[in-house]
Amino acid sequence: MKRVGRLFEKVISESNLYKAITEVNKTHRWNHYPDKPNKTVLWVEKTKIERINELRKIICDGFVPAPCVVKKRYDHNAQKWRMISEPKLYPDQYVHHALIQVIQPVLMRGMDRWCCGSIKGRGAHYGIRAIRKWMKNDRNGTRWCAEVDIRHFYDSTPKSAVMKRMKCLIKDYRVLDLIGRIISDGIKIGVYCSQWFENTLLQPLDCIIRKYVKHYIRYMDNFTLFSNRKKDLKKAILEIQKWLSQIGLKLKDNWQIFRVKNRLPNALGYRFGRNYVLLRKHTLLRFRRCIKRYYVLMDKNRPISLRFAQGLLSRFGMLRHCNSGKIYNGIRKHTQRHLKNIVRAYQRKQQATWSEYLLKHNAKEG
Repeated sequence: MKRVGRLFEKVISESNLYKAITEVNKTHRWNHYPDKPNKTVLWVEKTKIERINELRKIICDGFVPAPCVVKKRYDHNAQKWRMISEPKLYPDQYVHHALIQVIQPVLMRGMDRWCCGSIKGRGAHYGIRAIRKWMKNDRNGTRWCAEVDIRHFYDSTPKSAVMKRMKCLIKDYRVLDLIGRIISDGIKIGVYCSQWFENTLLQPLDCIIRKYVKHYIRYMDNFTLFSNRKKDLKKAILEIQKWLSQIGLKLKDNWQIFRVKNRLPNALGYRFGRNYVLLRKHTLLRFRRCIKRYYVLMDKNRPISLRFAQGLLSRFGMLRHCNSGKIYNGIRKHTQRHLKNIVRAYQRKQQATWSEYLLKHNAKEG
């Protein structure tokens, strides 16, 4: 694949930096408290021209990332604790977005069609539709299934492997130097660039797997492979292990191969049958607990918090992509509408408060 050059000028261009500022500010307007706007975002929003020039100077002079704030959070879907790194808002996150906006088309050139996760338009539902189609229309090609996962993917990925892959795609040494500076402390969960670097790193592995299996989907470091022969899946897993060992990674020991007629494939938060899709058991259990708690609060005339309403609405969204008719029938019809009204009321209030703060700052400057 031909390498791409002359990217640094695009990274530091005024239009690219303006777009990066707009994208970051859009999702970081508020602190953890809804009535307190983020002062950094407010400052950047009011001084965009000065910040664009400053960001250009920071990148040209040699960007030095600040230490990330590490927070421990529980991932309910994976049922485990994760260490999430949060980069400094200014200038780090603005620099990250400015870089990815330019190199994203380059990274997407060799991306496998069924590589999902952290890619716009390729979320979990993109993969769910694919597996659902394969299971229904190709019974012979999905007789056997393999579920594979990389052990400590982000923490164990060496920086040298990422830089080697980047050098195969990019020849602009200044962009490569910027990438090296961003990953100087390693590939961390929570950093915007990390998900792009990791997906790009595994592109050659996707091509190898395609030689052995008919249907294959990858959600970050989780592999789901389908084939009509068990030995093809074994060969594919051996090739995965061999390739990963070359860059210092390895598979989890709990990888497994099974016949689909004896067990349902488990991927992307669902279990897939031939003509139906089910929620995972622990996901369904959490949903029932949440809906029960909602009814208790309503019966006692207690307020529903915004966070609880958003969480329960997201679980309603998961039900839309599986066979959940019996569950829907047991839920009161006005429940979802009430939850949406809570979220809408908060968003209107938030937008009005933000506009009020902008007017105050305009009056002070005037």
